[in-house]
Amino acid sequence: MSKTIGIDLGTTNSVVAFKDASVRVVATGPNSEDLCRSCVAMDKSGSFVVGNAPYEQWKRYAPNIVVSAKRLMGASITDPQVQKMKNDKDMYPYGISKKSGGTEDSVAIIMNGQEFSPEQISAQILRQLKEDASVKLGDEVTHAVITVPAYFNEKQKAATRKAAELAGLKVQRLLAEPTAAAISYGADKMSADEDKIFLVYDFGGGTFDLSVLVASGGSFIESGTGGDRWLGGDDIDRLVSEYVLTEAGKTNNIDVHELIETLSEKKKFAFQGELKKEVERAKKALSQPHTDSITIQLFGFLETEDGDDIDIEVTLTRETFESMIRPLVQRTIDLIDELLEKTAYPIDSIDNILLVGGSSCIPLVRNMLSEKYGKDKILSSEKPMLAIAEGAAILSHSMGTEFECPHCGKSIPVGSDECPYCHKSMESSAVQSQEEPGKTGVVFTTKHKYFIETRDDADNVQYSMIIDENQVLPNEVNGKFYTLVDNQKIIAVNLYSDAENGGKEKIGTGFFTIAENLPVHSELQFTFRLTEDETMSVKVRVASTGKIHNINYSQGSLDSHCFEAIQNSFDRVMGDPNISDSQKNGFIDKLQKVIEGIQVGSLSSESKEWQNIETSVQSATTAATTKEEGTDVNVIIAKILLDHFGKFMSSEHKDAMRRELTKYEDATTPMQKNECASNLEELNDKYGLFVSGFLLNISGHDESNPVRANKALVAYNQFMAALNEGNVSRARDILDANQNLIGSDTVISGGFTTAISQS
Repeated sequence: MSKTIGIDLGTTNSVVAFKDASVRVVATGPNSEDLCRSCVAMDKSGSFVVGNAPYEQWKRYAPNIVVSAKRLMGASITDPQVQKMKNDKDMYPYGISKKSGGTEDSVAIIMNGQEFSPEQISAQILRQLKEDASVKLGDEVTHAVITVPAYFNEKQKAATRKAAELAGLKVQRLLAEPTAAAISYGADKMSADEDKIFLVYDFGGGTFDLSVLVASGGSFIESGTGGDRWLGGDDIDRLVSEYVLTEAGKTNNIDVHELIETLSEKKKFAFQGELKKEVERAKKALSQPHTDSITIQLFGFLETEDGDDIDIEVTLTRETFESMIRPLVQRTIDLIDELLEKTAYPIDSIDNILLVGGSSCIPLVRNMLSEKYGKDKILSSEKPMLAIAEGAAILSHSMGTEFECPHCGKSIPVGSDECPYCHKSMESSAVQSQEEPGKTGVVFTTKHKYFIETRDDADNVQYSMIIDENQVLPNEVNGKFYTLVDNQKIIAVNLYSDAENGGKEKIGTGFFTIAENLPVHSELQFTFRLTEDETMSVKVRVASTGKIHNINYSQGSLDSHCFEAIQNSFDRVMGDPNISDSQKNGFIDKLQKVIEGIQVGSLSSESKEWQNIETSVQSATTAATTKEEGTDVNVIIAKILLDHFGKFMSSEHKDAMRRELTKYEDATTPMQKNECASNLEELNDKYGLFVSGFLLNISGHDESNPVRANKALVAYNQFMAALNEGNVSRARDILDANQNLIGSDTVISGGFTTAISQS
């Protein structure tokens, strides 16, 4: 019989646990350790190596060694903290960049010159945990409850589910880490008439997570979350490392930082690896109550210009250690006060503060919390870094054999290939389960506020809240919004959640079309539904026609790139006063067909079909922006394709184009010419990328603007080089980055829009 497990997929360390008669952590790796370092390296053969072993051999694998991939899950390359990681090569030696073919909402990890998503890296960790558990438990592991930080938004949760899918695991439930911790502390064993309020304080390696939980008879209601996803043990390590290097510089009267920069790459990685191990050893030692000091030693790594060895031998006292990390601990306490104020729970109403995570083992953390809130409120297990996995295992054990369809939320039997309710395929879905009555129960609530982007009649952007935080899940709400202009044909649905510092983070974009000519401010009736995993689905009913649209919105991969191209093309064409109404109408017709095709399809976010759809959009844009002359524009485009890009096209399409061009030249009636042009248009649509690239070549020979022409010509040569290498994604990126060089600059008038209004 297959087994189910609980997994704490951590930023620094990951843990797997199992429950039958009792709860136990499943040891992993060749040395059978409770903690599996969340570290993935790639060896010279291109194989992945996971866990503690590659971390211990940092110098062997760097820079092809990844830590803290969890911080990049569902993240954007433009996030300031992601940029901070990208620039901190001491902590994160691997490459971090925008995903090829993706948007600014995506992130890629570079190892050995290859591009991987954070989900692919996390999948390697999950796969290792799954395989180790299967061996130790003597049976195949197929399902798991996987924990995530309470603040994770929909994109981050979707990324976690994708990682599990890649690892061959079906997700029973994504469980908030604080809730898992409370379960592990025995809160699920409370009597039926017992009620308690817990504050879970989770100070881990890469994140700090807070949650207020109301426990009643073994069930939990998540009543508020807080914390800082960029605060954790890594920050303590960074402070200690900086202290060691600074003190070593004072002792030797040199700038150690400059000396490190002069090392060869191999020696630098060897030094950094050893420094990491020494700092971690010191931190663990000073977390023991009777250790007052520890000496950090690194010999044989550094030398002067004259070849003299520079040995690092720095003593770190408990007093100094606590002094340097006190501001970080104080920050966690400030965040507690913020959460209690936000949720309107006075500290007197909190029965216990449950300590979780490796950094909570530091005595200063417990002392400062005790001083602030009282020693009796603080509860800590012997090994708080294992608590989250244990709680996940307890919930996993209590789950039944019914699983929740991730598309419609209905319960379906295990092993179903297709949901009997929504008829979506389960083949590649991380299916989630339903709890049995009488077992450990969790009442899930929203962790974020959700917004839809609207505009007023002056085209000012607004964010209308559709779902508030701390709402019980699943949750369904209705809202009325309105078209913004007469005869609006295309509507963009841009969804956001709240982010740190009062900001907004986009979680997806979708489109739908309106065939009828509706007056301005026509009513659109939206239905937003959030599942227990905070997966959003959106339906729109056009009030005047009764037509219902299911919105497929982007998840940050090739789909986002395609939707961004749709919006950019719309803005470019509809905002250009030099484009005729007939060309604009033709463009809108084509764009509507593209969007309608997306709505009836069920493409994954990484399907290559998105690139074909984007090519159709580019072709429609090119046709609309090409000046109308005596010869049909599709004839001109076909000739360009054959003359300049024939070697990249299929023989079948080239032969068909030549036949239609010959027919066009021989045609004697407008009807015959129109038929040929229509056939050519269908063929041209398959190669819109090439035509858009060729427009760079045209701009490159514009003598009226030599500077711009030179830039365009360079971009065109890069574009062609990418095509010759067979790197279509690279060619697309070059085209995207140089759209401003194609044609004349235009100003969007605002008379045409895809936006909606709130009233």
